[in-house]
Amino acid sequence: MPTVLIIGAGLNTGKAAAETFLAAGYQVAVASRTQKLDSKYPYYAFDASKPETVPTLFEKVSADLGAPSVVIYISAAGHTSPPENPFDMELEEFRRGLSINTTSPYYAAREAVRSFEKLGPYGLGPDGGSFLFVGNGLNTIALPGFMSFAIQKGATSHMIQNLALAEYDSKPYKFYYLDERHADGTYVTSDLSGIGHAKEFLKLAKDRKQGPWDYTFVSGKGYEKFPPVEVMAWNP
Repeated sequence: MPTVLIIGAGLNTGKAAAETFLAAGYQVAVASRTQKLDSKYPYYAFDASKPETVPTLFEKVSADLGAPSVVIYISAAGHTSPPENPFDMELEEFRRGLSINTTSPYYAAREAVRSFEKLGPYGLGPDGGSFLFVGNGLNTIALPGFMSFAIQKGATSHMIQNLALAEYDSKPYKFYYLDERHADGTYVTSDLSGIGHAKEFLKLAKDRKQGPWDYTFVSGKGYEKFPPVEVMAWNP
C-alpha cells in the first residue's frame, strides 16, 4: 500500500487531500505544528520554520508506514506589505518566511527523492513518485504588497522547474508547482478550494508522466494555460 505524506495538513486543503488519498487506497501521514485532523491519520509534529527537522520527519514516517511515494507540501507563510513600503519586513520575519516557503520545501524535495530512490521502480509501481507543492501566481505575477512572499514562492518554483525538466527528466519522478486560478485567470485567495486541490493532487500522482510543472488549474476543470500577465492589482 503506497504512502502519502502531507506537510502542513490543515482543515481545508490538507483535510481534503487526506480524505481523497485514503479513499484511493493510500496510507496517509499528516504533519503540522498541531494536530488538526482525525486521529485515524498518523500524525507527526512538524514546524516548517525549522528545515533542519525535515529529514527526521521522513525517517519517522518511513519507519512507521514505509517511504512515501507521494509528498504534498502545503505549509506557507504569507506577508502583506503596505504598497508604499515593500521593505517593511524585518530580517527575522523574512528568514522565517524563507524557511517555510523555500528552505523546508528544498529539504522536503530532497528527502522525497531519497524516498523514491529507496522504493525503487518496484516499490514506486507504475505511478512513480510525486512531489506536489502548493504555490500561487506570485512566481510569475507582480502583485503590490506581496514582494517578499513572491521572492520565496518564486525561488521554490524555480526548484520545481529544474527538478521536473532538467534534474530527473529520465526518472519516474514528477514535480509540480500548483497554482489555482479563477476561470478568468485571476488569482485565488481566501476562496481557495481544498477539494479542488485534492483532486488535482491525486490525478497528478496517478499520472505516470510529468505534465506541465507550473500547473495552473481551475477547480473542477483541471489544468488550464493562461496568457502571461506581468502585474495584477490586489483584489482581496
